Amino acid sequence: MLKDKIPTLILVCEELYAQEEAILEYWVHTNTVINVLTKHNIDMNVFKNDYAVKILDYYFGVVNQTKEIGDCPVMAAFLEMLKEHDISADELFDICTHARKSMISVAFDMGIASKELFRDISYVFDLNFKGVLQQYSNTIYKLEKQIEVELQENRKKDAVMFQQARLAQMGEMISNIAHQWRQPIAMISAIVQNTHMKYTLGKLESEFFNKSTDDVKKLLSQMSSTISDFQNFFQPNKEKAKFCVENSITETLDLIDFDLKKANIQLVRFPYVAGENVLGYPNEFAQTILNLFSNAKDALIENNEVQNRYIHVRSSVDNGRVTITIHDNAGGIPENILDKIFNPYFTTKEEGKGTGIGLYMSHQIIEKNMDGRLCATNETILENQVGAMFTISLKKC
Repeated sequence: MLKDKIPTLILVCEELYAQEEAILEYWVHTNTVINVLTKHNIDMNVFKNDYAVKILDYYFGVVNQTKEIGDCPVMAAFLEMLKEHDISADELFDICTHARKSMISVAFDMGIASKELFRDISYVFDLNFKGVLQQYSNTIYKLEKQIEVELQENRKKDAVMFQQARLAQMGEMISNIAHQWRQPIAMISAIVQNTHMKYTLGKLESEFFNKSTDDVKKLLSQMSSTISDFQNFFQPNKEKAKFCVENSITETLDLIDFDLKKANIQLVRFPYVAGENVLGYPNEFAQTILNLFSNAKDALIENNEVQNRYIHVRSSVDNGRVTITIHDNAGGIPENILDKIFNPYFTTKEEGKGTGIGLYMSHQIIEKNMDGRLCATNETILENQVGAMFTISLKKC
């Protein structure tokens, strides 16, 4: 039975349905939907009041088992209307899939978001969407094959959400490792050349040879340590453990130091109290710190008006909590999207440059996995420059 497939959605269905207006607002004001409606001269109010609200009503009717899957009368009229406006199959799917994303966004705003709920929402969406389009595809756009492909792709996107963010971080890490290896490789090359030259001239003394050997061993150990740091960084922690916040920040900064210098970004690290421990997942925490630094770096690079680029890092302990703030001077986050930046799939970057996953992943790690808080504000600090400030608060061990 359907109820056995979507237990999490059924539990919160009434609560989510009460937010139908909010879901509609998300849906009809999505840039993709707006662009399609504008392109084909479809009135937004007509789309919302005559079709979208009725489609959502039917969706929740299916969840409550008062409606049959794939038998939504308004969908027939909706598809006929789209046909009259020459809407393409791709545009039709874009409109419908944003209904699902809107439900997920509202669930996140309500504080009831979970992977299980996302899965259930997508499951019912797929059943409804696939069934209805199969019913009318022969007379409208022959969409059956495309629908199945798109639905499979949609499920894959949900399944690899966290993995995408990690892969993006790995690309930056590899670049930094390559930079950190250049100097020791050059030094090893010089040591080998000097040793070979002394041997050729018959002047290779045991003291020089032993020192050169020791120096090469130290440099190789340093390079090996870099690889170990990289491997450990992306190895998920299975159990919570005590770890030092400042050590984690320091190790993460070492990994991205090259990228910051390349972008002419000055890192300002304020005095802090060393040795403060928290309970959580150290590698996941480090990935969060890395993501916040990477976002600040990207924002500074995109803002050509900022001449003296900087990122401020500060940590403190108060009332049994460790607080970390990361603040840039890139101009801040627009106020109208400040409350949406932790939503899944939400990004302000150009298409192809952002997944909308990084901040969502960071928020999940801090708030869901480590019982902490992660928030974003716009603040003005040195030289009256405005920038985004991300604040992490964790309970001290």
